[in-house]
Amino acid sequence: MTATKAGREHIQRVLDIIKETERDGLLVDRRGDGLSGISGLKTVGVLQRLAKLFADEADACYLEIGVYQGLTLVSTALEAPDMACFGIDNFATLDPDGKNQAIVRARLETFAAVNATLIDADFEDALEGLGAHLVGRQVGVYFVDGPHDYRSQLVCLLAGLKHLREGAVIIIDDANYPDVRWSTRDFLHGHPEFKMVFEAYSPAHPVNMTAAEKKTHELGWLNGVNILVHDPDGALPEMLPPVDPTERTLYLNEWLAHRKIFAELAPEALDLAAAVCSGDTDAEAKARDAILAKHGGLEGGIEDRFPDRNVYSAGLTEGRYNKFTR
Repeated sequence: MTATKAGREHIQRVLDIIKETERDGLLVDRRGDGLSGISGLKTVGVLQRLAKLFADEADACYLEIGVYQGLTLVSTALEAPDMACFGIDNFATLDPDGKNQAIVRARLETFAAVNATLIDADFEDALEGLGAHLVGRQVGVYFVDGPHDYRSQLVCLLAGLKHLREGAVIIIDDANYPDVRWSTRDFLHGHPEFKMVFEAYSPAHPVNMTAAEKKTHELGWLNGVNILVHDPDGALPEMLPPVDPTERTLYLNEWLAHRKIFAELAPEALDLAAAVCSGDTDAEAKARDAILAKHGGLEGGIEDRFPDRNVYSAGLTEGRYNKFTR
């Protein structure tokens, strides 16, 4: 069997898994047992099936960025009980009550997902030191569902790259966000040994859906998904997620905002702008109060910044060579 034939057969198995998931959704449904979360059920189903695909490979493991309350980590681990599964999350977001870590640990125990390990750390730190957790394993299924800004998405893909095994599948959640699609697109341009094999989107973010729309898409891919597969033989043609070239203005605006003295207030400033432009005086007053309240809590040398063009380069070297030796 040639490598190209083996690669094609692997890709076909991945495609069959996606098609089965499209048709049947969850492989095993444990919602009645109290396992819940905010991932689309087809997303959970494809993770369950892909984990089983790699389960017989002794050095294969599952990795996810963004655990939330453990739905995907537990669901996947239970379908591949002999495969090590790792979830990275420091619970810094989407956790207003500070309860998610305890919920995850309780669910791991309740469902006896003994092959699942929670790595409580910032995703960049965790990826940098991931080898100590994998101890020789390589990631066969990589679920990226952490921060959805452009840089974080790209860091997840690039930093995870060296830990991926032959034929690895990357599932990128929340692909409705243009930041996510841009980072996926740029990763694929730079790494042609990976191809996108499937994409699906919903018409809006769940918070902007009607109740009926939300119910429908919760059974599906919810806020969009991009699925990539390692294809070193080039069996698949290029397929890229759609983006709008005019969206580049958003990234230019990021640079324009970040260099300002009060860059941290950008979200609140946009709320104020929306209130002013709509003529909603009550919302304007609330937005002003929110800005002042957040401003009062800013730390980190705000008083030392310039009004504009803060480059944070004070103290950096004016010339440094790599320590090259012959």
